[in-house]
Amino acid sequence: MIYDLLWSNPLSLISYFLLLLSILSLWIKQDIKIWGTITAASLVCGVISDRIDIIGIISIVILCLLYHTVNRINLILFIRVASGVLAIILSVMLAAHLIPGFNNWKVVDSVSLTETSLPYSMYLNMDKTLVGLAILSIGIPLVKSLKEWSSVLRSTLPVFLVGLIALASASQILGYTHWDFKFPDLFFVWALINLIFTCVSEEAFFRGFLQKNLFKILQKYKYGNILSLIIVSILFGLAHFAGGFKYVILSTIAGIVYGYAYQKTERIEAGILCHFGVNTFHFIFLTYPALANT
Repeated sequence: MIYDLLWSNPLSLISYFLLLLSILSLWIKQDIKIWGTITAASLVCGVISDRIDIIGIISIVILCLLYHTVNRINLILFIRVASGVLAIILSVMLAAHLIPGFNNWKVVDSVSLTETSLPYSMYLNMDKTLVGLAILSIGIPLVKSLKEWSSVLRSTLPVFLVGLIALASASQILGYTHWDFKFPDLFFVWALINLIFTCVSEEAFFRGFLQKNLFKILQKYKYGNILSLIIVSILFGLAHFAGGFKYVILSTIAGIVYGYAYQKTERIEAGILCHFGVNTFHFIFLTYPALANT
């Protein structure tokens, strides 16, 4: 069913596929000639297929300029700070779909994955994904070699396992989910969308930008690393307020797990892997997205 929908609009599919390739290309080389060209092609297809218009393109261009201004250490501090504040505001508005110019593609519409679960909808969010791309493109260190990946995986696995146990337990205690094994046909599409369009984008913003820069500000204080972790984790939780109070609590705990993995390794991939791992476990083994009576 979902595969038929995707193939029914090939130009939209190409637009999102090119956006995916643009993000993945950053792990090969963070070169604007590469990711910029692929992104431009994605946006052209997006315009033709009515997924984005000129207002949306202008907002993304402004966002990229703001993030690149923040990253230019030769500029005076006031300009960089002001650009950072504006970038955060614009990023939040884009991620919350408050900026016009985007027609995000709904690929799953109110489907109940099991008898006890809330109806679930899934969008391919171009605005939110472009926020992640804008941040990653400013030169955040990314893993490039197998040796680095091995090191990140070894350091991340214990954090992920402890965090997964804590989150699964908290979810049961709060009555947000129960054990509910399933493996629906849409899993592979869900996994790709969740990894690239959700986990990468959210980790880029919350860990790669907010936590990284907040730590720089607070590191002169005794517990600066803990404060930056807790503050960003609370913000991460509040960003999920649409799911209700229980979801905010669970998302805050999750933010601590992802943030600690990032802090421990100084690699955004650690946060991304933990984030995607938790989401995948939730999707397959627990009620998804939540119990219908929450």
